[in-house]
Amino acid sequence: MTQRYYTLAVREDGVWAPQYGAYSRADVHEEMLDYAERHALKDLRIIVTGDGQAAIDAAIARLNAKRGAK
Repeated sequence: MTQRYYTLAVREDGVWAPQYGAYSRADVHEEMLDYAERHALKDLRIIVTGDGQAAIDAAIARLNAKRGAK
């Protein structure tokens, strides 16, 4: 069974990439606060997926696909 997995995605130079992940949203939120010292909040997102790498990659790809729609 797949567990919920939280990933901190960071946008740099217009491209989203995963930077940190954990099963605890609180852990990822703490990491996001550290990143917020160096990045604008609009460039930080916590995404929720299953815990497989394919699910994380697909979610990041969707974020990057939205970029082209703007």
